Amino acid sequence: MRNLPLWIGGTMLAFLLFVMFAGPHLPFIDKELTPEKHRWNADRTKLTMPPYKPSEKNPLGSDKAGVDNLSKLVVGAKTTVLFVLAVTLVRYLIAVPLGLLARKQKGFTYSVVTSMNQVFSFLPALFFAALLLSSPWIQYGDYRLLKVITILALLEVGRAAYVIQQQTYQLSYEPYMEAGTSLGLSNKRLAVGYYWPALLPEVLINFCIDVGKVMLLVGQLGVLSIFLTHDWVEVSQYTMQFLNSSTDWMSLLGEHRKDIMYKKFGFIFFPALAIMYVILTFNILGEGLRRYFSRQSRVQIGN
Repeated sequence: MRNLPLWIGGTMLAFLLFVMFAGPHLPFIDKELTPEKHRWNADRTKLTMPPYKPSEKNPLGSDKAGVDNLSKLVVGAKTTVLFVLAVTLVRYLIAVPLGLLARKQKGFTYSVVTSMNQVFSFLPALFFAALLLSSPWIQYGDYRLLKVITILALLEVGRAAYVIQQQTYQLSYEPYMEAGTSLGLSNKRLAVGYYWPALLPEVLINFCIDVGKVMLLVGQLGVLSIFLTHDWVEVSQYTMQFLNSSTDWMSLLGEHRKDIMYKKFGFIFFPALAIMYVILTFNILGEGLRRYFSRQSRVQIGN
């Protein structure tokens, strides 16, 4: 139990995976999210309309359509976490090759990496995300979810690539790297056989930390009512409006945003707490991995 963060992070991740994949099948969870338009009491003398208050049947109450709030949280866990992981994965699939290509600190790729890192460092990522995701070609176009994943991944790909570039630049002066270069190995073989094994620990650590950053960003977008997927529908005669069509946690924040203005923090606290749980899980897991790999490197040096 020396590496307590790794144990805590691993346990929290295991619970999160359980909620994602087994949670919707629990007997007290309505995975179909069926609305309950009205409810009679036991004597059928009193009719209650939604939203329903917290009770044994609805531990967190219900929304205005009568859908159980706890079920919405559990069912939305898988969509939320997989979306955040997809954004982070796409980011690193782009950042790692860019960082490797820019390792000599010169050339076109290095200019691209430094430019992207500088441009997206001037203003918060939330500003760029809100600006780009509110553009007409995203709002009204097809394949919105894929576009959202790509845009959010590209926002900080320059920063991730720059970190990898700095690490590869330092690695290039290690004796075993210089030996591989002097042997005339190709860039591909150097990248796969020499650079990547040395970079993998830091990439895994930074990946976990970035999952937390992406989770925070999409949570902020949810508060701004910028949804991952939505439909352009007519809500009343000649009145069109974007309506959320996903079950993720960010949408729950957006739907209950008005509750904050009226100081009603009853339900909105729970999706915010779930988002914080994911952020803490991957941050603690990243710290645990950092300690693990640091200990492994010290053991190798000692041997």
